[in-house]
Amino acid sequence: MSTTPQTSQTAAPTQNRRKKARAIMASGLVLGVGAAVTLAAWSDTAWGVSEFGTGDSAFNVQAYFNSTQGWDEFLTQDKAGTMQFGPASKALVPGVPVYQLVGLHENKGKLGADVTIAQQSVASNALTSKVAVSIAELGGGSTPPSNCSAAATNFKPAGTLAAPTTSTTRVEKNDYKWLCFRAELAPTAGLDSAGIAPAPVFWNFDAQSDDA
Repeated sequence: MSTTPQTSQTAAPTQNRRKKARAIMASGLVLGVGAAVTLAAWSDTAWGVSEFGTGDSAFNVQAYFNSTQGWDEFLTQDKAGTMQFGPASKALVPGVPVYQLVGLHENKGKLGADVTIAQQSVASNALTSKVAVSIAELGGGSTPPSNCSAAATNFKPAGTLAAPTTSTTRVEKNDYKWLCFRAELAPTAGLDSAGIAPAPVFWNFDAQSDDA
């Protein structure tokens, strides 16, 4: 019995199976390329978000007007610190000045500030139009000067109570600036300035920080 035909018959199906396997593999490669092309046509998006701010710790200037209130924010007019020019401020005498110590302190240590000092004008009368205000810088340091009138020598005019002008000063980061305010009824004030009831006068200290 010859086995040659059987060998041929066995070889043929094996060859066919190999061809089929190669054909399937080739088909798989084509599908792979097709999938890649399809993915390239899709779109996808991702978003990122973050937050930025200055918080409440970058910059802060406090003020000092008297030892009782000490250092504080005094943020609004209705919470203004008391400027104690002394008992004589309610009974001014022509040519006799009264004084008030004011301190400024930047307490965050990151940014210095330019401070604009502006008095809120009051109604003009025989008194307010003749009370001149001037301001002197006393320097720095955490300890309040014991006597601002004695320490001050460079007073600069700031108008009258009825017609004030703005002044400027500077406080460096984490530093102090002491100022001495002087108010004086003109020596030429006459009797028409007498007997005028005291009225509140407000000053605003507007601090603008350096660029961060």
